[in-house]
Amino acid sequence: MGPGLITATADNDSGGIATYAVAGAQFGYSLLWTLIPVTILLVYTLDISTKLGVMTRQGLAALIREKFRIRLTLMLLVLVLLANFGTTVSEFAGILSSFRIVSVDLHLNAGKIPWGTILETIAVIASGVIVWAFIVKGSYKRVEKIFLTLVLFYIAYIISAIMAKPDWNAAMTGLVVPTMQFDSSYLFTMVGLIGTTITPWMYFYHNATVAEKGISEEDLKYSRIDAWIGSIVTDVVAFFIVVASAATIFAHKLVVTTIDDIGLSLVPIAGQYAGYLFAFGLFNASLFAAAILPLSTAYTICEALGWETGIDLSFEEAPQFYSIFTGLIVLGALVVLIPGAPLLMIMRVSQVANGILLPIFMVYLLLLAQDEKLMGKYALKGPVLWFGWASGAVLIVLDILLFVAPFLHIGG
Repeated sequence: MGPGLITATADNDSGGIATYAVAGAQFGYSLLWTLIPVTILLVYTLDISTKLGVMTRQGLAALIREKFRIRLTLMLLVLVLLANFGTTVSEFAGILSSFRIVSVDLHLNAGKIPWGTILETIAVIASGVIVWAFIVKGSYKRVEKIFLTLVLFYIAYIISAIMAKPDWNAAMTGLVVPTMQFDSSYLFTMVGLIGTTITPWMYFYHNATVAEKGISEEDLKYSRIDAWIGSIVTDVVAFFIVVASAATIFAHKLVVTTIDDIGLSLVPIAGQYAGYLFAFGLFNASLFAAAILPLSTAYTICEALGWETGIDLSFEEAPQFYSIFTGLIVLGALVVLIPGAPLLMIMRVSQVANGILLPIFMVYLLLLAQDEKLMGKYALKGPVLWFGWASGAVLIVLDILLFVAPFLHIGG
């Protein structure tokens, strides 16, 4: 147990929280229905990733390098690096925004000295240092235990949603009754919802940690259960984030332009503690993912290029691995500290980019999963395989609609 629950939950990062909250703020409960097919697809793909990691004892990037041409692998690396860098920036944006919610509510910038801004800057820098030291100085077992502990704090969003006193009948109707709007804003948010729940980086991280943990074929069934539980838990949390936002921002027709607006809007409606819970959940999720995203990128690039990887190795034993990890943390924190950086837009665009790239990575995943030489008796075939290809086709259609909608002047 561990890799599946950690990987899936880490998907509810700052960008994910922003995307879910904006979905509720703009469209109320009407996008909740997308969580059901997305959860099914997340269970399906993480299950494949689990079997790949156990049966091959290799990370996904290493498998792609061996199976496909080096040129395709290099193209993949560029896409992963760009998408993951944008997402890493969004994690530090989430850390800054979580402290901004508190500093604005307490009016810490009201005096001559902008204590709120100072607090936010210190928080971003300190978080980067803590994440770096935690990974570089830790071991896989210790890191995994801390990550599993951080998973527990996502309960903050469930409590926050309950405090918002939503219309549960409307929420359950939105969950089970599909509604579709051919509107560019609606499609942008829908692709963002998919892209924040099922991200390309998660397959690389999950595969690598399953292999590094050394899970045997005898324990495969437990590892698969771990992936299923993680997939369900992450979307249960997503459900409550959308509900909290729909019950407050959408219900009161408020306009939000930043992620801090979302947390602050809870204060007058659901109470100060609901806003602080939102901020705490955002900080926890951002700090969690600020460690995992750079790690996933380091695993991916080093595996693809044949360099040493692993948290159990020292900096001297895996210099490229830790250099990539360190570089992403430093750059991610620096970008966020640029005055006037559009934090909410960075968060949302990074998730939509993941949604656009997802079909490409699904092709690689399915081609590997149907290879009997790699997977043995666990190779995908028949209806189970067809479901994967059909899902990939639906994602491509959504991506096309997202690009076409503005040119056809569909909706807003």
